[in-house]
Amino acid sequence: MAIQVAKTLEGSGTRKRVIYQSEALFSGSNNIQRVQSVNYSFTVPRTDVNQYGQLGQIERIITEVPTVSLDFTYHLNGVTNETHLLANGALGASYGFMRDLNRPASNVYEQQFTVGLSNEGIDFNNGSTHTTNKGIIIPKGFLTSYSWTGAVGDVPSASVNAESTQFEVGTVTQNAVAGLNTNVPVVLRPGNVGFKSAPMVPGSATTPDANADLPVLGFDIIHVQSFTTSIDIPRESIQRLGDKFEFARVITFPIQATMSIEGIVSQQAASKLEDIVGTNLTDSTDPGFAIDVECNKANADSAVNGISLMFRDAKIEGHSVSSSIGANKSITLDYSVQVDGGGTGVGAAKNGFFMKAI
Repeated sequence: MAIQVAKTLEGSGTRKRVIYQSEALFSGSNNIQRVQSVNYSFTVPRTDVNQYGQLGQIERIITEVPTVSLDFTYHLNGVTNETHLLANGALGASYGFMRDLNRPASNVYEQQFTVGLSNEGIDFNNGSTHTTNKGIIIPKGFLTSYSWTGAVGDVPSASVNAESTQFEVGTVTQNAVAGLNTNVPVVLRPGNVGFKSAPMVPGSATTPDANADLPVLGFDIIHVQSFTTSIDIPRESIQRLGDKFEFARVITFPIQATMSIEGIVSQQAASKLEDIVGTNLTDSTDPGFAIDVECNKANADSAVNGISLMFRDAKIEGHSVSSSIGANKSITLDYSVQVDGGGTGVGAAKNGFFMKAI
């Protein structure tokens, strides 16, 4: 019988609980490093079958595929985790974000996620394999969203969501994971986050200049408090008669990457909305920008690389300004860019979303 009976008054035995010390997350055989949280769930949709002349249902049947959801967060570590999850899509010098996610021949088109479990009181990351305990297995997982965030007082981190139609608890075999060298910096710091931007040269690839700036309408000095770069990867489940489960789960296009930046206003400057929308047909309107968010490593001896998140031909979606008694005047800047197939690196790209280790 597949459904287990969980005892509620059993003695403590050899294991009393499961905590973060004993678990590790894998995509395929690759360990996802510096994980902070992992959540997973499943739902089984059912349809009531009723008929005239009878108040109660005849049956409750499953007519749609179940949905398994997985989400996890981790501290940024160069593009190590991104390479495991996106393959060439994390190598922005050569490819864009979507390079392998939409290519069925790639290893990341669909992925098997597993959560391994060591014995109680034993670090999973101790250089040994752990095969005596049952682990969580989510086969045929598809990424549905990815975001990166940094804020004053917080360690820059990423959040990932995936979904599947399958879920198992069973024996998992993963590579041994070594412990970290804690004598060197092992995370990125908010004090090492910077921003670069430049107006796009029409018809040409553009690289932001070295100045610490952002494209803003009406303000020429702001103090950035946080950033979030995110991309949703919506999926469509394709089913057919004769199959209980879907036979394909494909990406719904087009998709956009977005960037939201919050800051404290320091100085206002003369400008007007017409600079974006224009007033006549001869105006050069709706400019695009090259914007880089750089999370640099702490120092040359750091155990982790930094990461650069790069938009090309980003458009200003809007600004939101807030001012009230007792609070600093603040602004939220929103940008977006449409994501292409990822066949071109950032150095030659005229638009798109890219990332690379720095």
